[in-house]
Amino acid sequence: MIRVMVVDDEPYARLKLVKLIEAVPDLKLVGTCQNGREAVDAMRHERPDLVFLDIQMPELDAFEALERIGHGQLPYIIFTTAYSEYAAKAFEVEAVDYLLKPFDATRFERALARARRLLVEGASRKVPAADGMAEQFAALLDRRLGKSRLMVKVGSGVRPLETAAILYVQSEGDYLRLKLANEELRIRERMKDIEQQVAEAGFVRIHRSVLVNLDHVREMKPKKHGDYEFQMSDGVRFVSGSTYRGNVKRLLDQRTRRE
Repeated sequence: MIRVMVVDDEPYARLKLVKLIEAVPDLKLVGTCQNGREAVDAMRHERPDLVFLDIQMPELDAFEALERIGHGQLPYIIFTTAYSEYAAKAFEVEAVDYLLKPFDATRFERALARARRLLVEGASRKVPAADGMAEQFAALLDRRLGKSRLMVKVGSGVRPLETAAILYVQSEGDYLRLKLANEELRIRERMKDIEQQVAEAGFVRIHRSVLVNLDHVREMKPKKHGDYEFQMSDGVRFVSGSTYRGNVKRLLDQRTRRE
């Protein structure tokens, strides 16, 4: 029997998890908590095997609560949160999985299966090597992140980025420059790989070295020979290349049909 605890400050979220847990024969619910301070006391007293843990909570957040308990006494943790930006930190504390709200029963069962394997096998929760971190993160996150998030390796860490926040991607030698509203990131990645990941999120390749987010295009002006100048929301201008005139033409045709 796996002893399970639920920690979440939202009553509906707690109830949803309780119902999912109670439907599984080999799970025993040993407690529910509504803030981080309660969670510390309850985990110390009940010593659960597995905790479904929200991140943003009153009193103490999830990471503060885990720090108080101490690494040697931690149960297996499945984070449940509406915010994907905590994924990197969740990975650092060796989370079993990261459920992005709203999740369904199928996604819950996948996370539970991962935890069950670790419990049965007594597997180590050692953090994977940094050079494999991006792939490990991608496996932890809900598949729904594919169209709305982009996982990028920055230095020795990994950041999940909202694709909507990226203005454009530009090649700079062996690196790509990701322009955000308030910062720039340089990542060692191939343009065609990034293009494939954001193709369904409103990005268009207009040049061998430029990929633009259409939501951040302020104006398009025709140039010679069928090329166009794209003015971005930060004032930067790009001229489309001849190789990608087909992409630009399809974009214009789509807009004409909508109008």
